[in-house]
Amino acid sequence: MNSAEVWVDLAIKLLIVEDESIVALDIKHRAELLGYEVVGIASSGEEALKLIKEKKPDLVLMDIVLKGEMDGIEAAEVIKRDYNIPVVYLTAHSDKETLDRAKQTEPFGYLIKPFEDRELHSAIEVAIYKHMIESKLRISEERYRKLVESSPDLIMLLDRTGKIVLLNNAFERVTGFPRKKCYKRHVKILKEMGVINKGEFKKFMEELVKPFKDRLDNPVQVKIKDKKGRKHYLELYASTIKNGENFIQLIGHDITAKVESDKRKLKLIREKTRREVYGFLLSAIPVFTSIVPPQLRNTIIKNFGDKFEENLKASFNEHMKRKGLLHQIRTKKIENPKEVFKAYISWLESFLKNLGIKTRIRKGADHYKFEFITIPWGDVKINPMFSLMFRTILLRSFTWTRLKGNVIQTPKREKLEFEFHI
Repeated sequence: MNSAEVWVDLAIKLLIVEDESIVALDIKHRAELLGYEVVGIASSGEEALKLIKEKKPDLVLMDIVLKGEMDGIEAAEVIKRDYNIPVVYLTAHSDKETLDRAKQTEPFGYLIKPFEDRELHSAIEVAIYKHMIESKLRISEERYRKLVESSPDLIMLLDRTGKIVLLNNAFERVTGFPRKKCYKRHVKILKEMGVINKGEFKKFMEELVKPFKDRLDNPVQVKIKDKKGRKHYLELYASTIKNGENFIQLIGHDITAKVESDKRKLKLIREKTRREVYGFLLSAIPVFTSIVPPQLRNTIIKNFGDKFEENLKASFNEHMKRKGLLHQIRTKKIENPKEVFKAYISWLESFLKNLGIKTRIRKGADHYKFEFITIPWGDVKINPMFSLMFRTILLRSFTWTRLKGNVIQTPKREKLEFEFHI
């Protein structure tokens, strides 16, 4: 195969649609001199569609005004819809009405007759290049849509105003709601549908959408509900898709099974801890009974406090570490005593709650009153044994805070109540 044959094989194939034969032949001659292959000339829209099917051109040079029932604009609409072939209009009519109508078909260029060879060459080359880029983009978008649809994760695409432009099949599978209802609606439609509650939606907007730049490295966990009211937990990742205008892409990995499993594990751990602490406290009951000689009681109480500290101080330290206060306590540099006390009370209430004990704290003029409301294994009004046990627990655990102050048990016999003076 010689170079001339290679050139012919690679030449861009044109179809000329022009109802004036002299003009059509002139364009054909000029196009061939520029190196293009003219595969046919049509004088009407109907004939053009027939030749396109037979010759499969790369580009159509289309006169807007044609004889017959179908003009150039109507023919271009069919060519775009059915054959995806770029069209460049040829026209001597540059009036606004004609051009506005032609624009609706999204042509790849215009040539106002009469035109120069260089104008013809530029129009063809630009149209072919533009069509190639758009074809690649369309293929890329189709691949993206196929990947999105087949993804097991929920994928949502938002425009810059927060409107939903895409939801994949996983949305319907997880929520049971039709996605068509959400298209071109602001993302708050999910709240209106009951998919996400007010608090979770606020977190969704403030942590994912509003602060968004290019990518959020840390996922945000959001709780949603399906059509039947069942809870689902999504781990949402955000990134941008830059395609002319920026879109926010949200990918939600369903972690419901993991969250439920973690909850069950946490419940088992809490039950185990409760049993262990409950058993530890019950094992100490003989220490506080009235049969213990008074001279030994203080020593035994101290031993009980030491055992309590050995078992529970690690839990206290871990709680304070999560609150960001452990370093202050260990270095004795308390910046905000009220914050440390509040964290201590939350740990104490959690510890007692695990034992089935309900408590209440109230702020007085110069102290905080801590009241035991219920104890599952006895009546606090008539059981001094438990009163002494919990007095020891509060006195010892308060020392862990390094706060200046003291704990006083109130003299009321009808209830178990303590005052914290700090």
